[in-house]
Amino acid sequence: MALLRPRLTDYHNLFLPQAQADFAIPFLDEDLPLYLDPFLLWRSPSLQDQALHTSLINSFNHLGWLVREGRRQEAVQLLINLSECDEVGLGVSRLREGHRIGAGTADDILQLFREIPQYHTYGFVHFEEIQFFVEHIARDRISDFACSFLKSFLVDYTIEQCRTHGIPAEAVRLPVYSYGEHAIRTEGVSLPVHPESRRPLLFVPKRWLRSKL
Repeated sequence: MALLRPRLTDYHNLFLPQAQADFAIPFLDEDLPLYLDPFLLWRSPSLQDQALHTSLINSFNHLGWLVREGRRQEAVQLLINLSECDEVGLGVSRLREGHRIGAGTADDILQLFREIPQYHTYGFVHFEEIQFFVEHIARDRISDFACSFLKSFLVDYTIEQCRTHGIPAEAVRLPVYSYGEHAIRTEGVSLPVHPESRRPLLFVPKRWLRSKL
């Protein structure tokens, strides 16, 4: 009998109840109705989470620096590329495949660095505030931006969880945002993959997630 809403652990015949896992176990056929909330990193008692929030905000504010340096098109393209993170499988898609923002929406986001004096001078402290100003930007998109900026950590975290729980992994290549270079680089790593699409999967700590319900 076929399983309803199978998870990755079901496919590998691993007994790992969600309550006992530190991460949200991904579905194979649809997204998890969850989203990453950057505010949870900021208020976390974990110094690691706080440091990751700082790197996330610094990375986003780097886009404002690009705009001020006359490199607006570079910032637009980087923002577009970071606007979707299919590997985490969070959101409402029935096909585990989202869509990136367009150049117009990216430009509207970057315009905040010019139009709002506080952001122009100091940058963002909580970049999720952009959803108050830009149409079609909601918590789903904030989650995707955050996952994309933090993907390097999520790769290491996923590898650690796979080793802990005996989850099979394969050699894959995927684009990863480099905090040091403020650029996207393709890296070869060992990650779990979707059994049909062969796309790599990334795990997200449960403590960073909120329900969409």
